[in-house]
Amino acid sequence: MPDILIANITWNPGGWRNTYINPKAGHRYAKEHAGHESLNFKFDKKGLDSAEYVHGYVQWTNSPTKFNNGGIIIFYSRNTDTNKGQIVGIYGNAEILRTPKQITWNGFENNSLSSNIKAEKDLSILFPIPLDSKDYFQGRAVPQVGYTYSSNDLAERIVFDEIKEISKSGKLQSELQKFLDIFKFITGTDYSISLDSDLIEQEELREIYSQTDKEELISELLKLKSTDPVSIEVKHKTYKRNNKTIAQLKLLRDFKCQICSTKIPIKNNKFYIEAAHIVPKCEKGPELPENILILCPNHHKEFDFGDKKIIEHSKKYLIFEMSKEKYTINLELR
Repeated sequence: MPDILIANITWNPGGWRNTYINPKAGHRYAKEHAGHESLNFKFDKKGLDSAEYVHGYVQWTNSPTKFNNGGIIIFYSRNTDTNKGQIVGIYGNAEILRTPKQITWNGFENNSLSSNIKAEKDLSILFPIPLDSKDYFQGRAVPQVGYTYSSNDLAERIVFDEIKEISKSGKLQSELQKFLDIFKFITGTDYSISLDSDLIEQEELREIYSQTDKEELISELLKLKSTDPVSIEVKHKTYKRNNKTIAQLKLLRDFKCQICSTKIPIKNNKFYIEAAHIVPKCEKGPELPENILILCPNHHKEFDFGDKKIIEHSKKYLIFEMSKEKYTINLELR
């Protein structure tokens, strides 16, 4: 398991990609000079970064002696606009530069930018959704200048929570894979999506119906009525009828998101996908094909919790607006 550091990074509304002087800084030097960590998440610093590595800076009096190369640095900041602590970024496969590097860069004191850490680009990222530090620490996570050692369990939890936040957002799909890689780097195992009882039933039913002829699946789905029993028996085992419907729809939709066509591969050559109800079950939405969308986790969360407006909904199609975009989804089975 890699060593873990929590390091302070100055608040920078530009995302630590531009030189920035913080007018609300707590000490005079920071009010007059840009912090070298201002560019920690600018990944193309000429003369410093490479195709493989990004260079950054942590302000400390003494560099960490218990941190071995190949560890993780998690960046903590205090948002001076809201006065709240946040977890804002991560460096993976990081290394402490015992001899700091310096290059010429206008905007810093003496026009010189210093770097005392470097990390693997593919395992380093600015959190698209900053995490509230009070969920992980009591009070300040680290001193205003410096760092603190931490545990793999905490690092795993932070990355796990960021993955969940990205999934809830319904966006940021491009960042998700990097977080999955970082999670594996920290834990040595792949991130797994925990299955609840409904998903377990759906997976069992998927296995049962995986070899069923497509027209037979369609015929069964077309015969469904909202008054059908809520439970059914398949191969001498009782299942929820709606789980059978969802499993069959996943097969018919080829496990592709009906909004973005994403297929999410998981182990054993299978795919992960979710189901969303157009009219929610809590509003007595029917468990029928015309009321069920097959969606990736991101679009499922956005559809359920995002800014959405249904324009037209029939057995054949769904037209809706979501996050200022208009979608037309074919609900037909053939």
